[in-house]
Amino acid sequence: MSSEGPPAPPPPPSNEIVDITDKIAKPECFVLNADPKYPWENLFMGDDRLQLRSDTDEQLILHLVFSEAVKVHSLNLVAPEMEAAPATVKLYLNKTSFSFDDAENIEPTQVLELTEEDYKAEKVTLLKFVKFQRVSSLTIFVENNNGADYTALSMLRLFGTPLQGTDVSKIQKQPAQG
Repeated sequence: MSSEGPPAPPPPPSNEIVDITDKIAKPECFVLNADPKYPWENLFMGDDRLQLRSDTDEQLILHLVFSEAVKVHSLNLVAPEMEAAPATVKLYLNKTSFSFDDAENIEPTQVLELTEEDYKAEKVTLLKFVKFQRVSSLTIFVENNNGADYTALSMLRLFGTPLQGTDVSKIQKQPAQG
């Protein structure tokens, strides 16, 4: 007979702000108007020489899907050159699809007017945390930049809190019982 007793209850949910970039379900994400030579996956490589660049003009849509619901507190965008850095960025939550028409017709959750200071590797841009409480996807629309023919980013990190619950990427289909 064991004297260990019942298993310990799970720890309480943490409200600690952490890097949640690893919660991005990359196979479900997409980008619109990216130069094929500079794909969006470069944002997560940790090398400033690798970039995401827009293709035909400065506008860019980056649609990120999370593997589980998260609270998004802040983000860190790093741009390799100020002229090609986004100036106006609009954020949209929990959209299943998104186009440039949507960017013109749907009210954003938050609009960011970014400056040179915002693109430093150690700089974090705070979001209106109360609006970003149960995020399953985040769409980033770069409306314009600081004058270049293309927009370029070399890194993106997101900070927040994973919500305690199911990691949808780990759900496995169970065989039918019967």
